[in-house]
Amino acid sequence: MKKQQSGFTLIELMIVVAIIGILAAVALPAYQDYTLRAKVTEGLLAASAVKVGVAESFADDGEAGVTAFCAGLAGNPTDKIAGSSCLAVTGLITVDMSLLLQLAGADQLMFSPRIGGAVLADGLTGSITWDCTPAVAGTTILPQYLPGECR
Repeated sequence: MKKQQSGFTLIELMIVVAIIGILAAVALPAYQDYTLRAKVTEGLLAASAVKVGVAESFADDGEAGVTAFCAGLAGNPTDKIAGSSCLAVTGLITVDMSLLLQLAGADQLMFSPRIGGAVLADGLTGSITWDCTPAVAGTTILPQYLPGECR
């Protein structure tokens, strides 16, 4: 009785290695973009506490309340939330993402508060919506790295 050999030939193994190499070459850049997008999305979380503060201050005292809140945030570094700051009167929130070196200087995630499409101003009523698109808020991060709501 003849014993039959089993296993893979060298050609078959080389083909498998080549296929794995091609898949890795395609998947790696996509994965890197995905992880960078996830890190930028963390900027949304960093801004959420400041958004609440701006909204409450505007509801209580209008532009003066927003100015006081932003001045308090800037004046007390221990209260500063993850590299975020806000602009007096308008409540524009800026999240500094400069620690993400992959963004190469385009690293500002900005949120503009709007009521009915208008910039915050005394006398406006309604709920505040936050716009983080580059055209309105001035966000400098490239669109492919922005969260879905900011594109």
